[in-house]
Amino acid sequence: MKIFSICCVRDENDIIGETLEAALGWSDRIFVFDNASADGTWETVQEIARTNSRIEIVGHDDRTFTDELRGEIFESYRSVASTGDWWCRLDSDEIYIDDPHRFLANVPDKYGFVFSASFDFYFTDVDLRSYEKDPAIWLAQPVRERLKFYENSWGEPRFVRHRNDLHWAGLIWPANRGRIFPSRIRLKHFPYRSPAQISRRLEIRQAQPGLFKHEANRSLTVPKSERPDWSEQYFKTTAFEKACWQDRVRNADECEVDLGDNGFVCRDELMPPLPSPAVDLIKAGLQATPVGRAILSPILKWRRNQHARP
Repeated sequence: MKIFSICCVRDENDIIGETLEAALGWSDRIFVFDNASADGTWETVQEIARTNSRIEIVGHDDRTFTDELRGEIFESYRSVASTGDWWCRLDSDEIYIDDPHRFLANVPDKYGFVFSASFDFYFTDVDLRSYEKDPAIWLAQPVRERLKFYENSWGEPRFVRHRNDLHWAGLIWPANRGRIFPSRIRLKHFPYRSPAQISRRLEIRQAQPGLFKHEANRSLTVPKSERPDWSEQYFKTTAFEKACWQDRVRNADECEVDLGDNGFVCRDELMPPLPSPAVDLIKAGLQATPVGRAILSPILKWRRNQHARP
C-alpha cells in the first residue's frame, strides 16, 4: 500500500516546511502545486524538492484556485498508483496526529473514503501577549511548538482509495469513491498563526468569498440562535463585512490545551455527522453509475449547504 499526497499551496511559507517534513514520514510521493505564492513559499518548496525526490512540483501559476484542481493533478499522475493505494488531500497547514500508513492499513477493503477529525489550533489572546513581547523570538519557534490552544469542531474528507476506474476530473472528490470509513483520522490544523499571516490569509480568501464563506466574512461563527443553518440562503441574507486579523484572535479560555501527551479532546457532537451505514451504502451504490450520480447531485448539494463549515 502506497500513499500519494496532493498539496496545493499559496503563501504559507511559515508552515509549509513543517507540513512537508511531517508528510514525508508517511507519503510515498507528494505532488505540490504552488498558486503564485509571493511570500517565499515557492522558493521553500523548490529547495525541499531539490533535496527529496519524493516531492514533485507539478505546477506554479496564478490561476483562480478551485477545489477541482486536485482532480486535475490526480488525472495527470494516476498511473503511479495501483489498486488499494490511497490519495491524500494534503492541506499546507495540516499535520497528522495519527500515522496515516498505520491508520489506512486497517481500513477494510469495502471502504474507500476517509474523513478527518480536525483539531484547529488558534492564535489566542495568550499568544498575542507573547507575540507582542518580542515578535521575532515568538515567530522563530516552530508552529507546532508555539500554538497550543485548539478546538475540535470540524472534519472533512482527506483520503480516497485508488481504483483503476476512479473518476476525479472536474470534481472536488471522485464520484465513485466508495463507502465512508466510520472512524476519523486525527490531524492538527493551523489556520491562524500570526497577525501578518492571518491578514494575508483573509486577503486571499476575501477575494473569493463564494469559495471561502467561512472565512471571508467578519463573523467567523454565528450563534445558532441567530441562524437556522449555514445554507446558501443564510449567506445571501447576511451582510458582508471584511474581517481583519484581530477578529480571528480567540480567547484561550474557550479552547482546549495541547499538553503534548496525545490526549486530544475529540468533540463528535460539534463535527458534521458522518452518514449512517445504511445511507452510505445506498449512496455509494448510486455514485457508481452516471444515472445514480444524476439522481444524487441535487440531494448532495443541499446536504453540503446544510453542513458547510462555519
